[in-house]
Amino acid sequence: MISKKELHIVAEKVFIGGVVIIPTDTIYGFSCDPRNENSVNRIQNLKKRDEKPFIILDSSISRIKNLYFKRNNFINKILRLLINEGLWPGKITVIADKNQDLDFAFLKKNQKIAVRFTNNEIINYIANYIAMGIVSTSINISGEKHLNDISQIKSFWSGSVDYIMNYNIEDSSTSTIIELSSEDQSLKFIRISDKNIRENIETKISKAAKICHC
Repeated sequence: MISKKELHIVAEKVFIGGVVIIPTDTIYGFSCDPRNENSVNRIQNLKKRDEKPFIILDSSISRIKNLYFKRNNFINKILRLLINEGLWPGKITVIADKNQDLDFAFLKKNQKIAVRFTNNEIINYIANYIAMGIVSTSINISGEKHLNDISQIKSFWSGSVDYIMNYNIEDSSTSTIIELSSEDQSLKFIRISDKNIRENIETKISKAAKICHC
């Protein structure tokens, strides 16, 4: 059971520009406010990562539908289907054309954005507290295997971030990643972490999008 006190502490850390390590709906991740360029840069430096963008996690259906993605009939249709068919919130990360009005500095050179809609309690609390989704990326140096054991995480990263939540994750699988192309109205699987999720997507989305098996 996560205490409200700890949720408030970690949310306040993010709110004031901190970098935290939290358990997500998938694995442990570095997180911060995506609007705070300094915080995002800190995570990039911790991971020794170039300008490859991070994903956004959010629990707000309004922001999922209206904020992050380009206003496009095809993208909107797929997002509605994911939600209406019960696939979202869930362990599916969607890459699609970004909303050009979105001013996250770390995405300024990118035409696309990666977003996952989740009902995770921790992410929900932080997102509500800062009125925005959060950056998330795996706990590792880029190119190395990610850490998901809290004792290893604390041993390696304590002192490098502003807060580490000590909480066991029941299901620590990564998300399935799909990419939408509004040009040819197609859906491509970038990473498949669960065959059942892939089958559900193919079954429920195939009438609305061309499924690319490349």
